Amino acid sequence: MNLMILLSLFLRIAGTAAVSRASSGSAGSASTLEPSSVVATTQTSTSIPLPSFPPVGSTPRDFSKKGLEHLWNLVGPVQAPPFTTTRIPTSTTVALPSPPPPLYPSFYAPAPKDILPELKFPSGFKFGVATAAYQVEGAVKDEGKGPTVWDWNSRQPGGVLDNTTGDVVDLQYFLYKEDVVRVAALGVNAHSFSISWARIFPFGTADSPVNQAGLKHYSDLIDYHIQHGVAPVATLFHWDTPLALSAYYGGFTSPQAVNDFIHYAKTVFAAYNGRVKTWYTFNEPRVFCGQTAGFPFNVSLAPGVNSSTAPYQCAYNVLKAHAGAVKAFRQMKIQGEIALKNDDFIGIPWRSNNSEDSLAVERHAAFQLGSFSDPLYTTGDWPKIMTDTLPPDFLPRFTEQEKKDNLGSADFFAIDSYREQFVAAPPDGIEACVSNSSHPLWPACNTVELFDSNAGWAAGVSPDPLSETWLQATPNTLRSFLKGLQTRWPTKKMYISEFGFDEPFENLRTEMFQITEDVARTNYYMTYLGQILLSIHEDGVPIMGAFAWAMIDNAEWNSGLSAKFGIQHVNYTTLERTYKRSALSLSEFFRAHLQN
Repeated sequence: MNLMILLSLFLRIAGTAAVSRASSGSAGSASTLEPSSVVATTQTSTSIPLPSFPPVGSTPRDFSKKGLEHLWNLVGPVQAPPFTTTRIPTSTTVALPSPPPPLYPSFYAPAPKDILPELKFPSGFKFGVATAAYQVEGAVKDEGKGPTVWDWNSRQPGGVLDNTTGDVVDLQYFLYKEDVVRVAALGVNAHSFSISWARIFPFGTADSPVNQAGLKHYSDLIDYHIQHGVAPVATLFHWDTPLALSAYYGGFTSPQAVNDFIHYAKTVFAAYNGRVKTWYTFNEPRVFCGQTAGFPFNVSLAPGVNSSTAPYQCAYNVLKAHAGAVKAFRQMKIQGEIALKNDDFIGIPWRSNNSEDSLAVERHAAFQLGSFSDPLYTTGDWPKIMTDTLPPDFLPRFTEQEKKDNLGSADFFAIDSYREQFVAAPPDGIEACVSNSSHPLWPACNTVELFDSNAGWAAGVSPDPLSETWLQATPNTLRSFLKGLQTRWPTKKMYISEFGFDEPFENLRTEMFQITEDVARTNYYMTYLGQILLSIHEDGVPIMGAFAWAMIDNAEWNSGLSAKFGIQHVNYTTLERTYKRSALSLSEFFRAHLQN
């Protein structure tokens, strides 16, 4: 079946307007594919076979080797890696290839070093790249790791569009030293990666044993980064819930996940205190919680939770887990800073001077960004638009103590800033939607438009078709978006925790000279970075880091290996990495704009 036909089939959401990845994020109430993104869909009776999963709560809590193998049997056979030891680089330095020729004449587009040459990033600015455990590590069953929901999902019918898995993928678990040396050669000074919960606690729960091999692996990884001048930036959770927790009680749709996560967080904090200085609790929790409502994840919901309520029950539990982890972080006097990674965009009214579209933007901002930003930065509570729309049996209400715990539980603002797009009111108006819980756009009651309302011009350059439902290159509106974030949720520091672009049709290329000539991605990075410089110097936005998604091509969730976001190509036969033009352009840009 054609990928886009298949994608359109998967994008049907039943009964919930909350599903969207909008990651890395999502658009309005539409589901999306993003790097750090996923399509969450609801099973239909005429299309895809039902996934295989035991009734929630029926799996015994057996923490033995036999119990772990029982969990892996839920996944099925996995592909073994070609080697199972950490590879040591033959050299600790990498010679960069000769620079590519200019893309365009200088009168049209300056070289990366010549973009706004008089402007510099602030001292201490992080020039980073980003990855996530499931997407790059491979070694899926090695060294005591337990299965995750994504190890399971990749084997379910329709779980991944190209039927690939994360079993081996980039094998960064054993190749991290080579990858660190390669990005250090570019001048990268920070790497945002995630820790796999199931490597530390294969069974996930607080009363289950710690996997010392997993703790040691990340300890070695962190030390190696530091030795090569690349600051480790660690995310505790990037969507890879231990499968055991889904089987035991329904994962984050159950309140039981809160204490288990906090225990995991405390274990990791204690192990790496003083070496990791920047932490994230959760990556794009709004998108993650949207996934729980859709196929195939909705077969593992907690008792009493359904696909309509799952995203909100999950969001409530995630915020409690975040606040609890941050409280522990501060009580333990862990060195460094901590927040969570938010996603999506505020939105631009599709029709100028249209009050309905302006209100639609506010609804979009509330449901997308506000759901995890208002509680942490302004009120401690959900946005009022959400509580006015959703009854308590959908959206659990915070107690006064929980509001106090939420507020201030982030030391900075982190945004996965991929794009800014138009937002419009539903065709029949916002009131008609808000008052009708059966409306297809309820409860957010807005739509995202990829083109303007005047002549139908695109909001920005289109990506690969696998991501065209959510992603466009929109540098012209980046400054107003970043300024809007600082206005709505003011902080003293902001990180662009992810930004990136998948080169159109790169997966169809076979010649390396065509694969490495990633023009659309290079233009995306150069224009965005120029705007970030102007945001800092002219708008006063306190941006102190920008992390390119992604360090290397990887398993892009439901898109599998077909969507290419990496600034380095990966040959999935040999695992060889090759720099693309975008990598060398980023290197040139930052060498010219970072302060020594």
